[in-house]
Amino acid sequence: MLTKVKQALFLKKLEKMLSNYHIKIMHYIPGRVRLSSPYWTGDSKIIDHLKPLLELEKKILSVNHTKETGTLLVEYDPAPDVDEKQIEQWFDIVQRVHNDVIKKEVARQ
Repeated sequence: MLTKVKQALFLKKLEKMLSNYHIKIMHYIPGRVRLSSPYWTGDSKIIDHLKPLLELEKKILSVNHTKETGTLLVEYDPAPDVDEKQIEQWFDIVQRVHNDVIKKEVARQ
């Protein structure tokens, strides 16, 4: 029971962190997380930059983008050595790329 409570608190922390970027956690189970953003629909420049970076991470097994819904499915190794800190680092990458691409697009206009 404690692990479910801890997991719920961790998800709340991540949701708060990502909400500034209009990114939502649609689904989470250890080893798999689906994220959604209105900025990720169609041929998203954010996804073009983000997906290769996430795929470089050793413990991430796959990254799949669904253009129609603007979702990103990240499957990772659910082994015990992939802890909250590691997952937070991945979400930091998501935030950084998301923010950088939007800033560049705004600067062009």
